[in-house]
Formats: sequence, structure tokens, C-alpha cells
Amino acid sequence: MKAKILNVAATVLMILVILVALPLTVPKLFGYQIYSVLTPSMTPALPVGCAVYVKGCDPADLVPGDIVTYSKGTGSAWTETHRVVSNDVAGQQLTTKGDANASADTYPVRYSQVLGVVSFSVPCLGAAAMELQSPGGIAVCIVVFALAFLLWALADKFKKRESFK
Repeated sequence: MKAKILNVAATVLMILVILVALPLTVPKLFGYQIYSVLTPSMTPALPVGCAVYVKGCDPADLVPGDIVTYSKGTGSAWTETHRVVSNDVAGQQLTTKGDANASADTYPVRYSQVLGVVSFSVPCLGAAAMELQSPGGIAVCIVVFALAFLLWALADKFKKRESFK
């Protein structure tokens, strides 16, 4: 009986880790990049802490209303996700605006900065992803995996003891 309880506990732990990891990994197999929304500039459409799934696109095909993620500058790791207000195909640049902002962004977005168009979002997942990528989050994942394996080992030990009785 103890072996069964330990097996179930270990399995539940592993399933939880897998369920959190799946939406952060599987979409990448289909060409999506995943970003976390860090500011309230796109509320209510994209609240702080949500994950946005971005698919590469041809910037010339973007239309007003599309939501895009773009690099803040050449060589910058910082990104921003805002709505397209206008697309100047001849000048190869976009005018963007955060939904919660009073006016359009000061600087146009060059086509070379566009990372892609937002296909969908998942509330709260971006915050969870950021936590999991932090040193503390990585440590928690390692501890959960180790605990699951420890529970399986104990379950095996109890099972062997029960079979000798």
C-alpha cells in the first residue's frame, strides 16, 4: 500500500512539471517564439504576466490591428509587443501603439526589428515561465524531479519488502 501511494505521488509530481513545460516547449516545434508581457501597455488585451506566442511574418503583410512583437533596437535583447496603427510599406516601417497608451509610439518600428505577429496568448503563463527560468525556479524543478525519483525508489523498496512478507 505504501508503495502505491509513493508511486502515485511521484507520478503526480512529474505530470505537474510536464504540464507546465508543454506550453513552453511544444509551440517552438511549430515555429513560435514565446515572450512574456512585462508592462501594462497592452491591457486589457494582453495583461501583465501573460505569454504571447509569436510567429514570424512578412512585415509588409501586417495591417492595422495586428499585434506584433519587435526588438527595441539593433542588438537589443529587449522586446515590445504593441498593436500596428499603420504600415508604411514604401518606408518599410510600422507605427505602433500600446492599447493602454494615450498616443502612438514615438519612434517607428523598422521592418528589420519585427520578430513576428502575435498568434495567441495565455494569461499568467509568461510570469510562470519567467519564474521557471530564474535560478530559484530551476532549483525548484531540480528538487521536484529529485523528489519524484526518490519517491519512486522508496516505492520500489517498499514493494520488494511487501513481496517478501
